[in-house]
This record gives sequence, C-alpha cells and structure tokens, in this order.
Amino acid sequence: MSQPMLKLQLPDDVYQRVRRAANGMKQPVEKALIRIVTAATPSLDKVPLAYRADLEALEDRSDKELWKIAKTRLSLKNERRLAKLLDKNQDGTLTDGERQALTDLRIDADRVTLRRSYAYLLLKYRGHRIPNLADSRR
Repeated sequence: MSQPMLKLQLPDDVYQRVRRAANGMKQPVEKALIRIVTAATPSLDKVPLAYRADLEALEDRSDKELWKIAKTRLSLKNERRLAKLLDKNQDGTLTDGERQALTDLRIDADRVTLRRSYAYLLLKYRGHRIPNLADSRR
C-alpha cells in the first residue's frame, strides 16, 4: 500500500524548530516530522478493541458536545451501588448475582472513564485548557 504524499509549507520558525529536533534525533527532517506528529496526535492503539469505535466517534463531535461528555459521571445510584459491591467484594461476601452486577458496573465505569478521558484529550488537542485536579475540587 502506498503512503499518501503531502506537500506542506511551514512557517520558517516552525521549520527551524523541526530542523533542530531532527538534528537532535539524528534523522532527516521528514522522519522527525512524522515522529513529532505521531507523538502529538491522539491515538487509540492501546485502547481495547471493544471501546475503539465509541471513542473514534467522539472525534467528530463538537467542542460543546465533548465538554458535556468530559463532565459525564456514573449516576449517583450506580456510584453508590458500585461502592457497596466493592466493599462486599473486599469482605468476600458477594453473591453470584452481585458479582455479575459488579462486573457490569465496572464495565460501565470503565466506559465512562475512557469516554471522559478521550473527550478531554480531544479538547486539549483542539487547543482548550483542561482543568487540573486542583481546579476540579474548587
């Protein structure tokens, strides 16, 4: 499969930064630029396949929609249920039904966490300031 060819005109200051980085990497400018772009853009390579399509769909969402997703949480009811089941699991007193409920809630929590994280990543990539942990506690 052939690779797409791209002709790109960079501002001189950007080119000089890439050139310096390439010198430091001991690579041609073109290869250095590929590494820089690869490192700077979101990737789902390490995300389990079961979650990828859902996360890829976020890439087409507006910033407003991404902010909404980034602030999504499990329902309070599910958070309480999850905490209760985790405590029972710690004590070793889960029934089979509770064990399945815990598994289901963990999957939901993982999905919410991945969606929130990827929404924040996309927002940051788009140039937005992302609140840090200290900001979120105010």
